[in-house]
Amino acid sequence: MRAEDGAPPEQACCIVGIGASAGGLEALQRFFDAVPGDSDLAYVVVQHLSPVHKSLMVDLLAKHTQMEVVQATDGVPVQRNTVYLLPPGKHLTIEDARLRLTAKDAGSGMSLPIDIFLTALARDQGPCAIGLILSGTGSDGTRGLMAIKSAGGFAAVQQPETAQFDGMPRSALATGQIDATLPPEELPARLIEHARKALARARPMPNRRPREDGDDPLAQIIAVIRSVTGVDFSHYKLATLLRRIERRMQGAGLESMEEYAALLRRNSAETVNLYKEMLIGVTRFFRDEAAFRVLADRVIPSLLANRSPTDMIRVWVCGCASGEEAYSIAILFAEAQERMGRSFDVKIFATDIDQDSIEVASLGEYPRTIAEDVSQERLARFFTVRGDSYVVARDIRRMVVFAAHNIMRDPPFTKIDLLSCRNLLIYMDQPLQRKVLSLFQYALRQSGFLFLGTSETLGDLQSDFHTVDSRNKVFQSLRAGSFRLSRLLVPTVAAPLARHGDDGSSQAMEEGAAIDEAIGALMKAYVPPCLLVNEQMTIMHVFGDASSLLKVPPGEATLNVLKLLPSSVAMVTGTALNRAFRSGEEFALSSIPVKDREGVAALSLRVQPYVARKTGRRFALVVLDRANMLPLSVPDSDFDLNADAAERIRGLEQELLSRGENLQATIEELETANEELQATNEELLASNEELQSTNEELQSVNEELYSVNAEYQAKVEELTEITNDLDNLLRSTEIGTVFLDGDFVIRRFTPAAAGFINIIPRDIGRSIAHLSTNIDYPDFLDDIRKVFGGHEAMERHVRVRDGRWVLTRILPYLTDKKQVGGVVVTFVDVTATKQAEERLQNVLDSLPEHIAVTDRQGRIVMVNAAWQGFARRNGAPATERCGIGTNYLEVCLTPDVAEKDDIARAVHDGLHRILDGKADDFTMEYPCHSPDEQRWFLMHATRLNDHDGGIVVSHINITNRKMMELRLARDNEAGGEGDGEAK
Repeated sequence: MRAEDGAPPEQACCIVGIGASAGGLEALQRFFDAVPGDSDLAYVVVQHLSPVHKSLMVDLLAKHTQMEVVQATDGVPVQRNTVYLLPPGKHLTIEDARLRLTAKDAGSGMSLPIDIFLTALARDQGPCAIGLILSGTGSDGTRGLMAIKSAGGFAAVQQPETAQFDGMPRSALATGQIDATLPPEELPARLIEHARKALARARPMPNRRPREDGDDPLAQIIAVIRSVTGVDFSHYKLATLLRRIERRMQGAGLESMEEYAALLRRNSAETVNLYKEMLIGVTRFFRDEAAFRVLADRVIPSLLANRSPTDMIRVWVCGCASGEEAYSIAILFAEAQERMGRSFDVKIFATDIDQDSIEVASLGEYPRTIAEDVSQERLARFFTVRGDSYVVARDIRRMVVFAAHNIMRDPPFTKIDLLSCRNLLIYMDQPLQRKVLSLFQYALRQSGFLFLGTSETLGDLQSDFHTVDSRNKVFQSLRAGSFRLSRLLVPTVAAPLARHGDDGSSQAMEEGAAIDEAIGALMKAYVPPCLLVNEQMTIMHVFGDASSLLKVPPGEATLNVLKLLPSSVAMVTGTALNRAFRSGEEFALSSIPVKDREGVAALSLRVQPYVARKTGRRFALVVLDRANMLPLSVPDSDFDLNADAAERIRGLEQELLSRGENLQATIEELETANEELQATNEELLASNEELQSTNEELQSVNEELYSVNAEYQAKVEELTEITNDLDNLLRSTEIGTVFLDGDFVIRRFTPAAAGFINIIPRDIGRSIAHLSTNIDYPDFLDDIRKVFGGHEAMERHVRVRDGRWVLTRILPYLTDKKQVGGVVVTFVDVTATKQAEERLQNVLDSLPEHIAVTDRQGRIVMVNAAWQGFARRNGAPATERCGIGTNYLEVCLTPDVAEKDDIARAVHDGLHRILDGKADDFTMEYPCHSPDEQRWFLMHATRLNDHDGGIVVSHINITNRKMMELRLARDNEAGGEGDGEAK
């Protein structure tokens, strides 16, 4: 927001973007009733409006606020204490605190004006952006609020219970990222309070200095998050941490970080909310379209080119959030296989640190708003519609395996062909970025591809990668990672929060590397293969090398532990897991024979159940050891394989017996239902008799119909009166009108039509082809047929035989169902107008100047005789370029003119400035020599100040004056030379 010239700069203000749809007027009125006139905020209201009806919102809202309410115009700067409304048929964005209007494309499908503006608001205003969603249906605005949250702004919605239509508020609330949910009348105070604190935070902050006494509240906050969630944010960028913490502090109404650290220690729910705030899960399908085009055109074809159908192509999408990026890559692989006509085994591992995001991604269900990012062709091919959502097709879903994974702690996937990690590294400090990139290099195959975000770089590893596309950050590994995995993993027990510039940072990194080496050595020497399993028997994590025990079966990919283990071990493991989950006690068994794993004769098994403190979910750790005896102090369980199998068989027999009894009961119920049907048949017979009596009742209903008929008769009388009014209107008008049906038979006409067509009342019912006319219009009947067949209106200026001029319009006659049921012909006397035009033409023709008149687009609509004569004297091309109907601006820029002469460019620019309203007139002198003579002209153009606009252009021959000036110049020059010789 810029101040007026000479005035002090105006203090910045927050801008509130308000989205509303169905039921939004009442919510807006309640909202603005509670907004004070000096709130120091600017408000932009975006609604779903019909593009063909004038909006009355300015008048309706002005009655409910002391602020100025205006309709937005293109380029207007946003001012505080002002309400701006979206005009119909437009999309609204904002750039540099100025509103921008663009025309709405009627053929673009789904229109999401609220998302469009809120996304632009987030990009332009950042932390000073405020988004508010009020009553409405659908999900428009949800993505815009997520963009505002990502930019550090504030998101609020109307309390769904207070909304007439709660679709839009509930869609936004489902994201879990909303800062305030209140009734409309309570929202203004909350927004004003947030704006005050946001502007205070926007001022420069003093540099934070590390505390020496170990009481740094930031370190305490990070420690609390780590203890509750298991995630360590000590290596995240300091600015990101402070911004997210301050947002939560503002929401909690706290001023100091010490108070907030104390709140986190007391309230684990707030800790989880802060953890969710740290995880910036803003993503969408095919984000950065140019980057995905590089994948489709260069990366994926390269991966598929030399692969056999049996080779697995492994893709890792790290930090997948809600899954859009993983599914986008899967769609690209599916399209590539279709183009090649071959099928490949593509497996995409999509991971994220947040289990809730993984669960959302696994559903593969997204709102209708993804139509803004996914083409209609892809939506039809790779999605199915379910209610108000799009669901990812099963073929695409099968390619993707979602799993919770902490990149800072858990081992990476290996032998990866394509690794995508976009917009995650930007939130990490330099040491952590270096470790994560080294880990990615370890995970990639040689010649594997790395796909980063547009603001991310390889840093020190640039020499180890070939740059495929520097703009879109696509790289190819030149060699496999040579680091030991234990050196790459960040320790699960974090060191105290480091600060940039600490003297001991390098020493701490060396100590951490030594700890990593020790942990890796211990795991290799003493830890047998271990599987972390949930209650659904799904493997959540693998510790140690279990490749000799786990084998992927053919068919659909699965992580079910019972399907991956040897068949002889799977049965025992299933029983052990069921017992452990049921009893909550450890289970151990040794010397289990293994039949189908080469090199493994027997295993020892230990199952240890436990419950996650944060979520209450139950897991089990399955320890598999090749040794005959477990080196653990857990006694073998009394488990006998044959006895267990017999017990299982007995259980199945009991279940079968129970099902048989249920089946018998079902048969008995069907027999009962059959008897009921027979009884129903008898009831139908009785009903037939009742119908006989109903016939008598219908007789009385017939009498009621007579009364209804009388009511219709009254309606007919009203229609008759309306018809009489219409007849009188037609008789009183001076516009001749004739109504024809589909066979061009006259249905109705006005008396004024008799002056142009020889028609009398008895001609109603006759074809218009049978009547003669008084107009000079030979194609009259042919044009009527063309309008009826082509459904396009037609106009002609024709002369009446008595010398008058008439404007004849032929239009299709449209029924209430928008079908053409005939033709309407109108005759409007334009004699006075025509005479005025002829008078004007005569005046212009009498002038010696070359004069032309253009419309707003620069097309020539009128010229005088001098203009035409000059064009004829200069040949046919000049006539074609400068005649009526040609565009004078385009003539100035034709290649054969613009390349030879800069005068044409100057004329074009000058006329364009007049049409754009940047100048009132334009004048220039220019030469226009012919082969026979030298000529100069003075061109003058001025704007027409009428409703049609346009320009009047005149060219005056100033050759005589110019020749005189040249002669005087030569005489003066000759005189000067003579004086010099005399001296």
